[in-house]
Amino acid sequence: MNGASFAHLGGAVVCDHGPLSLRDARSLAVFYADEADHCRAAGAIKAGLVCTARAAALSVAAVAAARWRRAAGWRNPEAADGC
Repeated sequence: MNGASFAHLGGAVVCDHGPLSLRDARSLAVFYADEADHCRAAGAIKAGLVCTARAAALSVAAVAAARWRRAAGWRNPEAADGC
């Protein structure tokens, strides 16, 4: 797989297997950031870089999706996931 497979598209966080809720995207970003720390501590530098890239891509996508949802009128961007 080349690059991180997460993006923002029209108020949604999407990945290679479909859409993610904002809550799940944020949780997954934290998980990947933690994994990056563990990988680097274990000397797995390349794995750490991959996890860092995925965490960053998820965070950027979640921020952009929330911004788009607010612009579309959602006071609580996470509420759009319940539709």
